[in-house]
Amino acid sequence: MIRVKRNLLPVILLLSILSSQAAGQTSLRPAGLRVIQGTPLEREFADMLLKYMVHQAADSTMKRLTRFDAIQSQEDFKDWQEINRTKFIELIGGLPGKPGDSASLNARVVGEIPRDGYVVRKVIFESLPKFYVTANLYVPTVGAPPFPAVLAPCGHSQNGKAYDVYQHLFIGLAKRGYVVLAYDPIGQGERVEYWDFIHQRNFLPSPDDQHAMAGIQEYLMAQDLARYFIWDGMRGIDYLTSLKEVDAQRIGVTGSSGGGTLTTYISMLDPRVKAASIVCFITSLPKKIEARANDADSDPEQDIPGLLAAGIDHTEFVGMIAPRPVLIGAATQDFFPIDGTRRTFRELQRLYAILGASERLKMVEANQRHAYSQPLREATYAWFDRWLKGAGGEPVHELAITTEKDATLECTPTGQVFTSLGGKRVYDFNRAEAGRLADRLDLERRPNASGTLATRIAERLGSQSGTIQAGSARVGETVVGDLTVEKLLLTTEPGIVVPTRVVYRKAVAIPTAGQPAAPQAALEPTRRPAVVYLRDRDGADDDPAIIGSLAQQGELLAVVDVRGFGETKSARSIAGVSYFDARNGMDADFAYDSFFLGRPLLGMRVRDARSAVRWVAKRPDVDSRHIAVVGRGWAGVVALFAAALEPQVSSIAVEGVPVSFADLAQAELYQQPASLMLPGVLRDFDLVDVLGSLAPRPLLLLNPQDVLTRKLEESQATHALRPVHDAYRSKGATSSFEVRTAPFESDVEEALEKWILAR
Repeated sequence: MIRVKRNLLPVILLLSILSSQAAGQTSLRPAGLRVIQGTPLEREFADMLLKYMVHQAADSTMKRLTRFDAIQSQEDFKDWQEINRTKFIELIGGLPGKPGDSASLNARVVGEIPRDGYVVRKVIFESLPKFYVTANLYVPTVGAPPFPAVLAPCGHSQNGKAYDVYQHLFIGLAKRGYVVLAYDPIGQGERVEYWDFIHQRNFLPSPDDQHAMAGIQEYLMAQDLARYFIWDGMRGIDYLTSLKEVDAQRIGVTGSSGGGTLTTYISMLDPRVKAASIVCFITSLPKKIEARANDADSDPEQDIPGLLAAGIDHTEFVGMIAPRPVLIGAATQDFFPIDGTRRTFRELQRLYAILGASERLKMVEANQRHAYSQPLREATYAWFDRWLKGAGGEPVHELAITTEKDATLECTPTGQVFTSLGGKRVYDFNRAEAGRLADRLDLERRPNASGTLATRIAERLGSQSGTIQAGSARVGETVVGDLTVEKLLLTTEPGIVVPTRVVYRKAVAIPTAGQPAAPQAALEPTRRPAVVYLRDRDGADDDPAIIGSLAQQGELLAVVDVRGFGETKSARSIAGVSYFDARNGMDADFAYDSFFLGRPLLGMRVRDARSAVRWVAKRPDVDSRHIAVVGRGWAGVVALFAAALEPQVSSIAVEGVPVSFADLAQAELYQQPASLMLPGVLRDFDLVDVLGSLAPRPLLLLNPQDVLTRKLEESQATHALRPVHDAYRSKGATSSFEVRTAPFESDVEEALEKWILAR
């Protein structure tokens, strides 16, 4: 049934419509709003967003290779290497300090485990003040010191340094005469960052979730979690080089997966590393993007914003280590695509040849899954024997090894730094930095700063205002009662289409007794007010009834799926993970991919929304002075940014959106999704600034959310939205900004409808 407000349409009109349509369908249904689903177009656009990301990554690679191919001499190489190193450090937000000060490590040995041919010392040191690192130091008891040493950062094992496969590596090296420092990475082993004190357990059991919770916050502050991981490793080298048992001129680094990531980063930034073995990490970023569904978990320390935009890929990573010896260990069945590994290796072969160091680069492939398997461990032993001992590089066979239980290797009484020693976590550093940035924004916040703010918003979104446009292609048209539904595809940039349904009421003649029907011109205005309605995620919560009701009352509705939402949601899925999981779903993966490109997914979606607004404004049946933008949930944030950059938007209504990035960056736990994040945003503005920039245009904010996606209470909303109220007050438009809580879905729809019609 058509939903019509009695105070807005005469009862006689309602009765006439109902009677004239009694025999047919009179209300919109979800099926009636389909544009490509169920048509041949569905298959064509099933992987639209993935194909777009891969194409953009390929374009970045072409630009990167232009720089790389220009290396023809040692001088060219040094310039290229230094530019890459400087840019990488800038992208991660710099390092927390300078290596080399072993005195401030406060290192202490808290126990020893004697074994045949080696001893395991339990070590705790501080990579930053009160930032404790738990480590095991394997020291040979056979042979004469000083020994060569190996730093061994661990991959994403829940038990960190105690992981059985890694213990095989550490013991295997120690038995071959190497001092080995194996340490727990952040969020793993004894360094869990999110501890449930009530149940005495890890609150986020997955290391990836531990990293994501802290790392996504880092994005907002133009930092990356990698800076702390790298720092732990460099301080580990400080510790190794302070030991009398270690030859400081013979330091190697090796690790697999996340440990391979850290091996790469540490080696390229610390010249004390003389040889590296990088296992199950090196590939190429375009290939990683292409295969992303195979590696669902978020890895902020790997997904560094701006890498591809800066012309940095894995070739550049290893190139920052060159000409020092590097072994690349690869598994052919890895989710780090082997095709990317081989391609990167070919590029590096050319580079090492230019440097006259071809023998210092080697790649070993094992027909294995993702792991530091025995064949790759044996290749590492031989590699370090050659470059740290001067041996001939003969094949090595790993002997039988007996590993320890987790508890045996623990350095703390409770098995956790947080419960034994307290100290600091990455969260503490994030909270302090976010607080500093928030205070600065509060001092700089001025009600009349929206002019410069628009430029900063566009820059953070990756938007180019002069190129926002849309072409349209009609897919079809249906009639539902007295409503016309035009079905179109808007092309917002090459490779991207936005399914759009334009819904409006046809002219309906309602003659009074004894009088002929009025002409259409008398029934309908030439130009209608319009609403650009952005569907949220898969569109499941967007009720077609409100769309039909608004159209019945004279509005033209453009119902839009921005890229990756609704009908252009990727056909790919991740086993056991919801598509729209906040940190680990496919939507989040597309966000991480977009960060590489320097064009956040949020900005791409805002571009789609802006294109839709401009396209609607050009329609001859639309009153361009009255265009509202409406969005709920994740689409609500898109709507806010689109309105901030499109002055042609006359009013805005959103529901269920967060109001502060700064609050998120200062929270211990949060649930807001990765795809709403803007890297570096808190250097320039917060969400309340975006809201304030909409003044004096009418703005309805329904059910504003906190960082855990809960509805803000009235007192919380008043405090959080003070800058927005100030902005509207300064424009003399206090009544144009309304904040409301609508507890039920029917209340939300009613509030949205009233607001739109009253604007």
